[in-house]
Amino acid sequence: MHITGSKVDDPLNFDVGFFNDAHDIDLKKQIWAYKKQREVLRRTKYYRGELAAGHPKFPEGSAAAVVDVTEPLSNVKDLVYSKEDDAAIEQWLRENVNTTWHSMATCKMAPFEQDGVVDAKLNVHGVKGLKLADLSIAPANVGANTNNTALAIGEKAASIIIAELGVAKA
Repeated sequence: MHITGSKVDDPLNFDVGFFNDAHDIDLKKQIWAYKKQREVLRRTKYYRGELAAGHPKFPEGSAAAVVDVTEPLSNVKDLVYSKEDDAAIEQWLRENVNTTWHSMATCKMAPFEQDGVVDAKLNVHGVKGLKLADLSIAPANVGANTNNTALAIGEKAASIIIAELGVAKA
């Protein structure tokens, strides 16, 4: 997320980053996984159809459209997906994929040219008098307990602010 101007109501440049990093989750794999999980579930004894709210909005008349059944399916054949169906799945993934993990590195400490949001003194690039001091400033995810990382960031932030204010340590 980056600011685009000096006014509070200027729009934000906001991108969560899902599916746009070559080293991140592969969109084609996610489309395949969506289709595969449907095929597995359609073949179970407890399958009674699907809740439309949990699936893409397939085009009218699509063979992949969500169905409601009262009895388990028999002689199940794989669904055939059109290009339009794949586009609907992609759109649904882009709107619904998120994380259940602790968000980190969303406002990373790095130079602005490297998509950084804060500098080494926790100042937000381009905004006078605003600092960030939370897990968002980590440059990347950590291989450690996030609570410990948050505590370390808080301690360092306190030291920086105390020094800048000229407050003597007791």
